[in-house]
Amino acid sequence: MIHKSISVEDTLSLAARLAGERPECPAYYLEGDLGAGKTHFTKGLARYYGVDPDLVVSPTFALVNRYGGGARTIYHIDLYRIEDERELTELGLEEMEEEGALLVVEWAEKLGYRRRGDATVVHFEVTGESTRRIRIDA
Repeated sequence: MIHKSISVEDTLSLAARLAGERPECPAYYLEGDLGAGKTHFTKGLARYYGVDPDLVVSPTFALVNRYGGGARTIYHIDLYRIEDERELTELGLEEMEEEGALLVVEWAEKLGYRRRGDATVVHFEVTGESTRRIRIDA
């Protein structure tokens, strides 16, 4: 599926709608350039699960942010600064998956063999100052 977003609100609404269609999805893999809308998309997922979207911030430096208090725990993971297999292993992805939490992974292309086959892949392309082309692969 390909969607055109013309605003941040469009991106949030798309994410919330997608989560409603796939409430048990174990992971979303978000791919695209810096500033393409990955964190806004995560805010939309959080909105659907009852987590305050204002709490969702990019985990670029923390690497992992955990959002609880909603219908489902969400781990928001940013792999941008991950450089090797050891760093990836230390994140504890397997433990997060065992919790049944939703994993939202930015820069998911760095997961390599750890990529789940049942994840939803979302690719963001900047097409203008406030417009995005968002491709969803289930």
